[in-house]
Amino acid sequence: MRTLPRILRPGARIAITTYERKPWTKLYAKYLLRPLTKRVDKQRLLSGIKGTMPLLFPLTNALFRLPLAGRFFMLAIPVANYVHERTLTPQQRYNWAILDTFDMLSPQFDQPRKQQEIEEALSTAGVAELKRLPNPGVNIIGAKSESA
Repeated sequence: MRTLPRILRPGARIAITTYERKPWTKLYAKYLLRPLTKRVDKQRLLSGIKGTMPLLFPLTNALFRLPLAGRFFMLAIPVANYVHERTLTPQQRYNWAILDTFDMLSPQFDQPRKQQEIEEALSTAGVAELKRLPNPGVNIIGAKSESA
């Protein structure tokens, strides 16, 4: 993040979006599995997800909906099943589950950050007028200082 502002002209705007790091972030099963899954050939990983989804989708469909335990199961089972998303059909949710589970397990790099870390990195690199946008994750916008 400190190197990006170097390529900006003075006054140019920058936007950074990252996953937000919270105290429990690294407890998500995806972060425990990813050291292994990121080494798997991407086609093989996608095939494995597609092959297990007929079992995992109905299982997570039930478990993720449980009133209290559902949040725990969402942490413990690395499947992206958006059970509370009412605008999607079951088939759309199934397709999203495959794609987002792949997205969850395949990244080579994924470093969730706190707002303060991003703001410090950008301000150190000469970015001012920092503002956090209200959408999910940490979305920070700013402008490179005229003097930087």
